[in-house]
Amino acid sequence: MAKKLGKKARKFARKHLQSAAKRNRKQRSQFVRRPRRGGGGRGDDRSGGDGDEEMPRRAEHNVMNNDDAETLVSGLEFPEDEGELNSDLSDSDGYLSEDSECPYYSDSEGDNVVSDSVVQDGLDGENDKMNTEIKKQKKKLNKLMDKDPKFANYLEKWQSELKSYRSKEDSDDDEMDSVDSDADFSDKIPPNDKILTRKTISEWCQLVAKEPKAPSLRSLLNAYRDACRFGVNSKSPSVQRIRSTEVFYHIITFVLSEADNIFRALLEISDDVNKGKIMNLRSAKKWQTIEPLIKSYLQNSLDLLSQLTDNQILAFVLTRLRASAVLFSAYPSASRRLLKILIRLWASGDHDLSLSSFLMIREVSSLLPESLDLCLNKSYNAYLASSKLVNDRNIHHIDFLTDCLVELYSLDVQKSCERATTSIEQLNAILRQASKTKEKEDLRKVDNWQYINCVNLWVRFLRCNYKDYNMHPLLSSVVQIIRGVAHLFPGTRYLPLRLRLVQMLNELSGCSQMFFPIPSLLFDCLEFGDISQKEQGQKAKVNFSSLLKVPKNLLKSRDFHEECILSAIDVLSSHFAQWCYHVSFPEVATIPLILLKRLHEQTTIESLRRPIKRLIDQVDENKNLVERKRDGVSFSPNDKTSVESFVQDLQADKSSGKISQFYKNVPKKFLR
Repeated sequence: MAKKLGKKARKFARKHLQSAAKRNRKQRSQFVRRPRRGGGGRGDDRSGGDGDEEMPRRAEHNVMNNDDAETLVSGLEFPEDEGELNSDLSDSDGYLSEDSECPYYSDSEGDNVVSDSVVQDGLDGENDKMNTEIKKQKKKLNKLMDKDPKFANYLEKWQSELKSYRSKEDSDDDEMDSVDSDADFSDKIPPNDKILTRKTISEWCQLVAKEPKAPSLRSLLNAYRDACRFGVNSKSPSVQRIRSTEVFYHIITFVLSEADNIFRALLEISDDVNKGKIMNLRSAKKWQTIEPLIKSYLQNSLDLLSQLTDNQILAFVLTRLRASAVLFSAYPSASRRLLKILIRLWASGDHDLSLSSFLMIREVSSLLPESLDLCLNKSYNAYLASSKLVNDRNIHHIDFLTDCLVELYSLDVQKSCERATTSIEQLNAILRQASKTKEKEDLRKVDNWQYINCVNLWVRFLRCNYKDYNMHPLLSSVVQIIRGVAHLFPGTRYLPLRLRLVQMLNELSGCSQMFFPIPSLLFDCLEFGDISQKEQGQKAKVNFSSLLKVPKNLLKSRDFHEECILSAIDVLSSHFAQWCYHVSFPEVATIPLILLKRLHEQTTIESLRRPIKRLIDQVDENKNLVERKRDGVSFSPNDKTSVESFVQDLQADKSSGKISQFYKNVPKKFLR
């Protein structure tokens, strides 16, 4: 018994002693400051919990452990240049010089003033909570000391060392505080330490709106600097000058809404000015006068984006900053920093914020082609980090990220094809290793959402650009990966994965007009035995859109069988609809019809037999129609001109193509 208590005592000491707590705090602070590789927000981590609650075993089958995830990401992501160049805006860190004629007013700020008494009350409440927690910990410590005398001796042994360590650390902290106070605020003391009131800001805004060259513009930009740092550091001048949230919102709203128009009026440039004109304008005397104001605005806007946490305010800020994208293009380092912030927000999980971020990413990338490499690398790695887990809540967001990334890669298709080739080679290497060893660890690197979403990304990229560019080698490699993954995971449990892969082949077939034997990848999984009455009544919600592998306890449930059949009908209908007008449709449909009829005989659930029978009838009718039309022609299948004419005539026939209408009316059970 004493041995067991000793373990608890040592555990308590490691967790709650002051030296250990201080060391843990340092480690945590270092971890927080460390830049994330994928840019994923906290919302991505929280979203994973809901999927585990809805289906307890889903994480076991579909999510890798952390080590495997890191291994996969390091094998798929593109290398990044983490060098941060801030020389463009380095001279805009301090305050702008203000005109002494700029007016200041004092008035009552009402209930929204952040008074010292309110702040003190809040601090007192926090202190009370901390004191209560300390008392609880002391009680636990006393109980442990009473139960285990060895623990009391252990505390006495280290007490002297703790005192010496604390005294040394306090002296070091005092020295650092004195240095920091001299370094941090020597060049950041505001030109005027008067409080910014509503009346003052309103007067400045009216003066600037009437005359952009008004002296109050510099004062307003200094106020904007304070607002961008409001609430970040209690010792900063912004907390001293801004004591009302109403003043904060007034400054932010006016500057973001009017700054771009003000700068364009001062520079005498139009709304459709491009990057070339801006770069030529930088050598003019007019630009030299306005440049400190522009730098201050851009630098403070970047700081605001880095510090804000409210998604609605962030979306508003990004919407207003889009108008100033051409000003960012004059400073490449600022544009690179902006892109990194935007990509992190784009992958955050909030749809409105992601959309606003993507629109500005596209704007900056088109204005600054030299930053396109950084944009593609960062966005691709952020996409991988965001697609570690797919559930019912984030599947549409991941689909949105995929479409956004395809659009970014379509800005420069030639350069993107090189990146796609590199990524596909990485995917191929992982697949070859898994196929060779068949070990669980290697198979897990393929059977996961990051790998499948990465393949899906290049399928979408091919679908959008295949007709306009020569991408046949890339298409062949992707098809090889899809078929390799499908054959690597046989069996009914992997039917959701098979359906997703067949969906990708359908998309590639549609853009390239190449035939792929899709039914052969499905029917070996659609072999069901009889379902007992108990299993027919078993209710278990199954959603294939967020699954790659089905848990064993659902394999014999009725809902699983229904989802399998309806999803297979959806995918097969899409396949038949693509080839229903082709001269070779009878050969395409012969073997699938045999397998569909066999499936119809095996299925005992009446609600499933009806849709299978409808699909059989539609395919059989279309097959007979093409055969009748084909019997009346005399050309050879090698005559491409005659074959194309045959297809056009068949498309013009209103009695043909009923399978296409059937596909449009099929309920889409399988989402991308």
